[in-house]
Amino acid sequence: MELDVDYGMILNGNEMKIRYSTRIVFLIGSKAYKFPISYRGWLQGKNEKEVWELYKDTGILAPLIWERFGIVCQERCQPISHTVFLMEKVTEAKSLIPRFNISNCDLYNKENWGKYKNKFVLLDYGIDERISNMY
Repeated sequence: MELDVDYGMILNGNEMKIRYSTRIVFLIGSKAYKFPISYRGWLQGKNEKEVWELYKDTGILAPLIWERFGIVCQERCQPISHTVFLMEKVTEAKSLIPRFNISNCDLYNKENWGKYKNKFVLLDYGIDERISNMY
């Protein structure tokens, strides 16, 4: 849900990216920081923490480091450049995490997936049926 706009810039010789939609995401160094800019974004941050606590052992979620007041810090993952894997990974995510088994979700968006330690992981997992139907 964060990929409507993508601004890239150089900060002290390091690339920093900013992305936003319901949250603004700063990709700095080895971390991704997600700040809510709407109530829906705040709910997504809180939900991401809950999903992480329940399903972190599945290995399909990008590692969440902390969540405070709807603000999320995750390990930064490598973007993916192809979608061949996508349907298989979406099916896997929906089977491992029942709350993702909804029709109005963005699991099919390759921008919500990345690679962490050579494994495909879901980067944006704050969505559920209630949040997906808010707007």
